This record gives sequence, C-alpha cells and structure tokens, in this order.
Amino acid sequence: MQTRPFWEQSYSDPNAVSFSKGPTADLAEFHHLISPRSTVLDVGCGEGRNAIFLAGLGYCAEGFDLSEAGIAKAQAIAATQNLDIRFWAQDMAEFAFAQDYDVILSHGVLHLPEKSVRNAFITLAQTHTKPSGLHFIGVFTNRLPAAPDMVAVTKSLFDVGELPAMYDGWEILHHYEGTFHDEHPGGVRHHHAYERIIARKLT
Repeated sequence: MQTRPFWEQSYSDPNAVSFSKGPTADLAEFHHLISPRSTVLDVGCGEGRNAIFLAGLGYCAEGFDLSEAGIAKAQAIAATQNLDIRFWAQDMAEFAFAQDYDVILSHGVLHLPEKSVRNAFITLAQTHTKPSGLHFIGVFTNRLPAAPDMVAVTKSLFDVGELPAMYDGWEILHHYEGTFHDEHPGGVRHHHAYERIIARKLT
C-alpha cells in the first residue's frame, strides 16, 4: 500500500509539476480583490505556485508546507524568478501565528489533518486576519469519497456547506461547489468533490 502521497515524488522532480501551472483558478480570477501592499500567507503552499504568483505582482507573500521537498522546490522556483519569498517546512498543527495577515490562502490542504486540527487552524487564521482581509480557501468535500491512494492522508473531508458555514459573520464574495477530474505526474488520476470560498473579514 502506498504510504507517501503522490506529490512527494513529483516535488522531488525539478521537471515535474505536481498540480497545475500558475495560480489556482480562484486566485487567477479574483486576485484583483487583494489590496496593494497586502501581506499574504499561503498555508500548505506545496511548490509555491500561489505565493510565487502574488509575489510576482508585488505582494509580500510567504508560505509553509509539511513537505520539505515541496518547500525546497518552491524556494528553487522563486530563486529562478528573483523573488524574495519566505518559504518554510511546517506542520499546520504546530503553527503559531506571529503576526496578522491581509490575505490567507489554503487550497487542497485543510481536509488532510484531523477535524479538530483544521477547525482550530481556521479559527486562528480568522483571528489573525486584519479587518477587511481576505481568505481564499478550497477544500475537498464528502460529496465523493477520498481517492483510494489518498485515503491514508485524508482525515477530515468537509461536509458540503461546512466551509462557508464556518465563515458566518464574514462577507462571502465567491462560492463554488462541485466535482472535477484531475491528473498528476505518473498518470495519477483523481475525481474530487470540491468547495471553495473567497471571504472578507468585516470590520
């Protein structure tokens, strides 16, 4: 049985792209909502595609991920583009906020740890978001079961509607819920159920 997630191999391959090139679809479409000079934290940044995209637009972006290989690759990609981005390896369960951010991103990650861990993290992230700040959040839901090769690392698929409900009191600027097919290096194919929101913290 596979015990390491598929992305660890492609993170270690400088010629492979574990997920899609460029930013996630929501960030590509709605990055104009982010105010100039915003500070951005990318949680579970992987190869750093969102942080690198935003840093290239002049934002002060940084990110962490559990995968040391992913962080090493993000650092290498940022260096080739002459971008000064702080990336570091970090377990979400042990992360302590040292500052407040204007924008917090998390895509395809929060359903991986235990529910208590991800719920506590979301609460902390909301607390450490500046007034009028934004969250760009995407998670997998239990509309579909976890892919067979992902069961061991997927501890808490969200219920449909659970994510936006956790942002009661925030302004939901964008919401999408559905399914999609995905393919990764090595011929790994998945069918996921997904929910994403862009939410603004009200003052």
